[in-house]
Amino acid sequence: MRYLDKAALGQFEDWYGNNAAVQCTSCGKVFIVSAVLHRKGRSCPACGKCTATVTKQQVSITDPSDTAL
Repeated sequence: MRYLDKAALGQFEDWYGNNAAVQCTSCGKVFIVSAVLHRKGRSCPACGKCTATVTKQQVSITDPSDTAL
């Protein structure tokens, strides 16, 4: 799992309010996730392997290699 840093966003990342654009770690598709619309996170619409979740403090990106705790 990795987290976006608001002060150091990557080329294919953006974070504005309750919304974030992230790049899938598996297929590279950029997709939007919203804290309001996707309360439990959103999987990549292209491959479904990566999941992003937005909270007030952070944006987390989980990829398929992450082990379940």
